[in-house]
Amino acid sequence: MAVSYSFTVLGSSSGAPQAERATAGYLLKTGDSLSLVDCGGGVASSFLKRGYQPTDVDRIFISHTHPDHVGELPLFIQMIYLAGRKKSLDIYLPAEFVKPFDRFMPAMYLIREKLPFEINLTGYESGFAYDADFRLTATGNNHLRGYADLLARLDLPNRMQCHCFNIVAGGKSIFYSSDILSFADVRDHLDGHDYVFLETTHIDLEEFLDFAHEIRVGRYIMTHLGTPEEIATISALAEKYGIDNLAMAADGMEIVWEA
Repeated sequence: MAVSYSFTVLGSSSGAPQAERATAGYLLKTGDSLSLVDCGGGVASSFLKRGYQPTDVDRIFISHTHPDHVGELPLFIQMIYLAGRKKSLDIYLPAEFVKPFDRFMPAMYLIREKLPFEINLTGYESGFAYDADFRLTATGNNHLRGYADLLARLDLPNRMQCHCFNIVAGGKSIFYSSDILSFADVRDHLDGHDYVFLETTHIDLEEFLDFAHEIRVGRYIMTHLGTPEEIATISALAEKYGIDNLAMAADGMEIVWEA
């Protein structure tokens, strides 16, 4: 019997919040199970708008701890609680964030002893692999390295952990760049995927579009988008370079397949 899969964009905005877009959030559906990838502002509302049930979310993966990728995680947990969840919830966080988030939850009255379900916080590093009904692997990138001098000067414990995710489910391969420092962070990881979700805020777009001719990708989805004017510029550049397998992400965009 065929199993249904989907990958849905819940939030496609850049880090500057926009009225018409949520910030970063994506949803992988594998059969009856849901996995959330990043949880920025507006993601909980976008999730409900698409008709999904909070009690069907089995796990959450966070790429890094900028607010536009993790800021709504506490609210998402509260939504799951209010929906009457009983089964455990697995949350995969950059290792540097596990202890801070574990301390933060009771400050928001998300107290483990009160919740009717168990929350399992797992810290991960670059090279981590989740392997069950789908496979997700994490590759570290340099997005947060610009903080190095400031962190050293202030003697802060941050480890500048940010990750791209490679997801293989039902015979399809999806690469999600998350945020990066430059195109060099992902250049060697794009070839051969069915879908590449690539952020537009921190890359040299012309460098990417020139390179896109050299590799085999089914479809590029440009995400982490800014103003309509910025989106129009990206579209014009793609046309200039003759890239016809490229689309702009939109909240609610869905890729569906069976295997």
